[in-house]
Amino acid sequence: MTRYTVFSADRRKSAEVTAERDEVTISLRDQESSAVYFEGRLQEMLCFSVRKPWSSEPVRLNHTKLSEEQERLVVEGDLSGIRFSLRLGFDANGLLRISAAWENRSGMTLRDAAAGLLFPLDRKQEEKVTIPHMIYNNNPSSDPQRIVPKLGEGAGRGFLCEEHRLPIPAVNAEWREGEQARFLTLFSLPSYVETPDGKVHYGSLGALQEERGLTFAAMSGVLMMNGEKDVVYVSKSRTQPYDGGYLDFAPGFALEKEYALHWGAIGRSGQAFREVVRAASGLFAPEGAKPHTAAEIVRLKSNALDDRWRTGAGGAAGYIKFTDSNSFGNVSKHPLHYMYGWTGQCLKLAWCDAKLGFSRGEGERIARCVQAASFYVKESETEVPGIRHSSYMLHETRWDDFRSGQEKVVSSRAYGETIADLGDIILLFREQGRAIPEEWVRAVCDAADLFIRGGLQDGILPAAWDLSGKPYDNMITAAGLPCLIALVQAYRITRQPDYLAAAEAMMQCYYELHAATFDRPFARSTLDAKCEDKEAGMYFFLAAYHLYKTTGKPLYEEWAQLSAEWLLTFVYMWNPVYDKGSMFREAGFQAAGWPGVSVQNHHLDVFFPTFELWDFGRSTGRADDERWGRMIFDALGQGICTKPGEWKFDIIGEQAEGFFQTNWNHRGHSNKWNPSWVIALMLQNAIRFQEAELAK
Repeated sequence: MTRYTVFSADRRKSAEVTAERDEVTISLRDQESSAVYFEGRLQEMLCFSVRKPWSSEPVRLNHTKLSEEQERLVVEGDLSGIRFSLRLGFDANGLLRISAAWENRSGMTLRDAAAGLLFPLDRKQEEKVTIPHMIYNNNPSSDPQRIVPKLGEGAGRGFLCEEHRLPIPAVNAEWREGEQARFLTLFSLPSYVETPDGKVHYGSLGALQEERGLTFAAMSGVLMMNGEKDVVYVSKSRTQPYDGGYLDFAPGFALEKEYALHWGAIGRSGQAFREVVRAASGLFAPEGAKPHTAAEIVRLKSNALDDRWRTGAGGAAGYIKFTDSNSFGNVSKHPLHYMYGWTGQCLKLAWCDAKLGFSRGEGERIARCVQAASFYVKESETEVPGIRHSSYMLHETRWDDFRSGQEKVVSSRAYGETIADLGDIILLFREQGRAIPEEWVRAVCDAADLFIRGGLQDGILPAAWDLSGKPYDNMITAAGLPCLIALVQAYRITRQPDYLAAAEAMMQCYYELHAATFDRPFARSTLDAKCEDKEAGMYFFLAAYHLYKTTGKPLYEEWAQLSAEWLLTFVYMWNPVYDKGSMFREAGFQAAGWPGVSVQNHHLDVFFPTFELWDFGRSTGRADDERWGRMIFDALGQGICTKPGEWKFDIIGEQAEGFFQTNWNHRGHSNKWNPSWVIALMLQNAIRFQEAELAK
């Protein structure tokens, strides 16, 4: 028997390779507790398939040689005409780096090949799996009628996706061993092969369900979508066949891949994703693009803001959701309308207008804000106190609502955003010493009263109310968190303690239901997705942030930090390369710093609390959060139209909602879909960053 062991620099971890004849065993340990986090036979970990569909059956390694070189363990051997080598050694951050290589020495071309490494974990107690942007505890809140990534149950199931679909190319499992919560994370360092015609081929990563339990799978590009091999997820709830994951191994061709493993114990179950984010930050060391300064983004986006201003009969005033000024017209094909919250953000745009007006001495902008806010407050009311309509059809001169099926409803997410924005407007005018219409304050209080009386038995808010003010359904979701923020705004405006008390009680319930264990991760805030999504986690972070800024309580600081790290699992920490001739490759688009959307919608967009994350980091002394907030903001400056015709827009300052970094829609391109929230979020963050810079 031959045995070699390598240790991390702090001697807390070890990797041991044992060989007896051609039987090789790899063991990963924690040295302090002597706990074994992984043990696998290399013969069961090696995969090399030459057929369609690909096979994950193990391939026996022959003529095994075990050695040690420069503090790395080396395993070499032959499998079916392939010379295989594996090198293992710890890096300075305590991650076990793995270099694997498959070289074709068969003398013939091996077509439709798939190579990979498998890490069988066996069955674990209370197992949770995280695959960033794809799977969060197997996505328990996703709509069963829609296709989203799932691991499935039973042998032969699982999920494998392209590396470029993953903001952090990693798969993490967490489990309990007695009283201790443990985790193991496999990172893939993305690499690609470019074909003569300029196509870029990346590897794939995910997890398979085998008889013995979960198996991490790092493959050369083949896919599995919810247990179906050679299937790719291409758009909302839609898949199609995919054979682009296979490679041809010409004689002498060598495929080389780099991986990293991280393992350890965590203090609280459900939070292993934090270790993924922390390790990935050092492993990938992301740097995002910086195409514009905050001042330049303010200039560009305020031009787009001005294009969206419209008035109409009966005093209608606001900012249309889609413009009709571009040469391609109104991409939505819907009549011009204002939408309040969600993808419209009409009152957030009004706040931006007023903020610019006060800072520049431009009274017309302030007047536009007053018109827009007053029109909404006076005209959107229904017969039920606190219930308001959600959108206004400009040319049809009528109010409209969200719908669930055929029934009209009030979205708690969109309504909470709108009332919180109205609160921001009130606080801005108060700060400037301006008169505040009484009806504005009353609208905030009426809504706050609805939020207090209109909750579910679980202590949280429904995803929607019907127009009578009753919860539309009783499903537990994180969708209503913006209403909690609006309650904090109501307290700031009125100083009525009941509003703050209600917000704090509600926050405790949201924490216990979603963040205490992450059995039910944040979900259902992205209204068209009905699944686990970034925006649900984003509003938990914002709620904790606002409660911390208001009360100074350490508990809310802790919860804000927790949810910020969950959010960062959606943020790209590397830069995929795109096919030759694609828009992104020609423009030098960099994904690093961009967040994805949800486990259903696998594209990039600019919806992220960049300023709040930066400010949270600055006010709490967390340099990493401060850096992330600014880096993400800077990266999101890409894709803004700076001259007519750029990025498929005519209006300077316009920007697409969807940027497609993977095989979801049209990889390497962006769309022309430009709802007004894309202006509002970027402009509000840019205004605040510019103000912070000027205050230095």
